[in-house]
Amino acid sequence: MRIAIIGLGLIGGSIARRLRGFHNCEVIAYNRSAEPLTLAKKDGVIDEGYQNAGDAMENADLIILCLYPQLNVDMVRENVGRIKPGAVITDVSGVKQFMIDSLAEILPDTVDFVGAHPMAGREVGGYQSSTDTLFNKASFLITPTPKNKPESIALVRELAEYIGCKYVVTTTAPEHDAIIAYTSQLMHVVAVALCDNPMIERSTFFSAGSLRDCTRVAKINEVMWSELFIENKTELVKRIREMEASLEKMAAATENEDREELESIMRRACAQKLKWLEEKE
Repeated sequence: MRIAIIGLGLIGGSIARRLRGFHNCEVIAYNRSAEPLTLAKKDGVIDEGYQNAGDAMENADLIILCLYPQLNVDMVRENVGRIKPGAVITDVSGVKQFMIDSLAEILPDTVDFVGAHPMAGREVGGYQSSTDTLFNKASFLITPTPKNKPESIALVRELAEYIGCKYVVTTTAPEHDAIIAYTSQLMHVVAVALCDNPMIERSTFFSAGSLRDCTRVAKINEVMWSELFIENKTELVKRIREMEASLEKMAAATENEDREELESIMRRACAQKLKWLEEKE
């Protein structure tokens, strides 16, 4: 099997590091800059690297798109003529309906795109940050459509398990985008909002850890996350409005000195948190 990884950054590099032995595959990679390709080949992570995506995609049985969503789409559009019939394409993008709809307009019926999203990452990016343990115990989400062949879905599931993911979850693109808008995108919105406040400049010696913990993901790749926000704008705006309503409820209870209401809100929130922790474990 010939596997092409399009984008040899943190995720693409970490996938490549785990692929040895998977269907006796040959691992090919595309990256815009040459250095990650040189390092990966030296590490024995890839067999060949190209700075032209079409060269990497050609004759590939499985193509894994590991760039930003729009770049993934652009790469497929520019090189669709070099993708062989029968190839399976998957991705690691944080938005799924956008990817499914965009690639449906480009790909021929002979090529099967199965959307996917490994729930793993680090605060630092690039091939140099990749690791062969990134996906250990992680979740891997798959968003198949009725057009997908069962064997294509099975291949992506097998890939997820092979790279170390503990939970492989099949869901729909709308469900994925609605929940990811809460679990991931809203968390970044909140962290950014907390740091977009002049009070942070006066807070150096006034926090025992809460500020640091709540703002961890404000160390953000603004190019990638602004794109993800806009590509999932309908669901993300819903989550932001829900957050606003919750904050307003707490503001009103505080302003009215309604301690009973505040305690009730906190008890419910604490119970939900504990339930989530139990289910996660």
